[in-house]
Amino acid sequence: MTVLFASDLDQTLIYSRNSMGMEVTEDELIEVERYEGKPLSFMTKKSQSKLWNINESAFFLPVTTRTQAQYERVTGIFEGSQSPRFAVISNGAVILENGQPIKEWSDGIRQQCVSRKTIIRELLPEIERHFSEDWVLKVREADDWFVYLIVDRARFPEDKLDFYTTTFKKLGWGMSLQGRKLYFMPESITKAAAMEYVKERLGASYVFAAGDSLLDLDLLESADYSMLASHGEAVRSAVPVSEHIHQTQKHGIKAGEEILARVAEISLQRK
Repeated sequence: MTVLFASDLDQTLIYSRNSMGMEVTEDELIEVERYEGKPLSFMTKKSQSKLWNINESAFFLPVTTRTQAQYERVTGIFEGSQSPRFAVISNGAVILENGQPIKEWSDGIRQQCVSRKTIIRELLPEIERHFSEDWVLKVREADDWFVYLIVDRARFPEDKLDFYTTTFKKLGWGMSLQGRKLYFMPESITKAAAMEYVKERLGASYVFAAGDSLLDLDLLESADYSMLASHGEAVRSAVPVSEHIHQTQKHGIKAGEEILARVAEISLQRK
């Protein structure tokens, strides 16, 4: 039986210093991402070891909202120089196979976005109309797939989030607030659909998924067994989930350890 371990990265398996929590010592940490010459993301040494050993019993599929350039910085999740055969990036708009985008997949997603008018040039005027407030610091485009705002959380109107979410959903865009980033994602781009493509390519019969945000929920719902980081946006939002989705008992970087220990246990049971 082939077990597929499909997991989000940021605040699920890897953590910045601001997101890792307090229950970890410096000696426990190992750097997994460096940006502009400075350490950016970390795992515990125990988590990294468990992740590298998972390939003995399961196939690891990174599933991230990061662009290709951002994903390729996270070299600490790879053992040596060997990256996973497949990786889902840009929230599912792109699937990498041996480091190269699968053209037929992204072409199909692009056609769906165009036909539904969920493309960036249609979105930007709506963002300008609704978000002219001073809490919007930057507007960024991710490889022409989706948009995210860098916001000032201290000034962000949390009480209006549901209104904004409903407004943009009617236009075919999902919204997700993660830290200082407010994402706008076309409805055609999902982590679940990309995972299903890889699952079929591998002939996998069982999927263990992990994540922390609202953008991960479709992936977790599509899996056989899922873990949701208890510190994440999805838990804070109190969104109803299926019974096969389990919250971690631990928070922060220690939740990553808990997830990897559980996937190792289940994978060995089904080997």
